[in-house]
Amino acid sequence: MNEAEQQRLLELGKQHKKFYEDVSINIEGYKVNHRLFFLAMYMNKFSDNTKAYAVVSFEKHSYEEAMEAMYPLTSYFVTWNNVLDSIKHRAQVDFSILEEVRDYLKRIVNAQVSGIDISVYERSLRIIQSMLDLQEEMKQLWQEADKMDKNIREKVFFDDQEIEQLIMYNLKGNWIQYAQFKDRYDYCDDFDVIYDNRNIPEVKKHESFTNKKTLFNMRSNIAADQLKKSIDRLTEGKAPMDYETYMEHFYVVYKERLVESYERDKKMLRYPLS
Repeated sequence: MNEAEQQRLLELGKQHKKFYEDVSINIEGYKVNHRLFFLAMYMNKFSDNTKAYAVVSFEKHSYEEAMEAMYPLTSYFVTWNNVLDSIKHRAQVDFSILEEVRDYLKRIVNAQVSGIDISVYERSLRIIQSMLDLQEEMKQLWQEADKMDKNIREKVFFDDQEIEQLIMYNLKGNWIQYAQFKDRYDYCDDFDVIYDNRNIPEVKKHESFTNKKTLFNMRSNIAADQLKKSIDRLTEGKAPMDYETYMEHFYVVYKERLVESYERDKKMLRYPLS
């Protein structure tokens, strides 16, 4: 959609704007009977709270067609914002500290330092490496979601299959976060041992951290509570969960919540009016 078309769309949305309101229109539309519909949102000028919605189109349309478009339009908007929160933000997190921890553990394991329980280091190395590998999956997931968004913006509309794909991206992003945290939490006491061993001469020589408090901050009494809170948030208190159980359960939950969100938004609909 070029700049002139975007301006025309904005003017269309302004037809339903009230005094002291700002209007925002998603430029990704949805087709019903080959007619393209868009979602307009009306916000108070002095806050970010959404006051009302409108489903608008350049083409002549019926009330029923506009209402048919509303659920997919709101579903796409909600899910894309969730993807930005659960995937884009997470994909941009700096994992360089964990890379330093991984390299530290690897040096100790490779050296087979005596006088310590090397199995603790081997297990922690596997867990940290898994967290880093999962982070690469998160980055790839964001690239796929971003590519899909660009394709949708280019063609100016999305379909039901793309909404489903976006939902799966969101759920997969949440699963990756859970998978990153669960083993780290289960074995968080390992870093108490690793911290206590840090000054053993044969261990100390392998230390090379940008932040001297890195191992201190990995200890269970610092990390465990936050890990547990993250796991509880991502699983809604249902951990442990395997991948298939997680995806199946939260797919159903997510779809139910989209319907609930739609029902709330429908009460705020300014156009069309029945």
